Amino acid sequence: MKTLAVSAFALVAMSIAPVSAAPIKVAAQTSNAGGVQCSLSSGVGHNCRNVLNFKTFYECQTNRMERGWTGVESSNYCRTLDVK
Repeated sequence: MKTLAVSAFALVAMSIAPVSAAPIKVAAQTSNAGGVQCSLSSGVGHNCRNVLNFKTFYECQTNRMERGWTGVESSNYCRTLDVK
């Protein structure tokens, strides 16, 4: 009985995949010159590009909120892209 329990525990331990702690890439990254990324500090956006080609403000905001951004963050970001 002990052998069965140990075997089951070993099987479960080996089947659990490690979780990657790699940082999430920012979708709104500027050119690699200088490594400057989109900054939304104090509600004003700087160096933001529409890399996902959003056509409307609603499409942009919905996409950002689906990815865990708050309503304020997504609104500020989409406003800096100047999508209608």
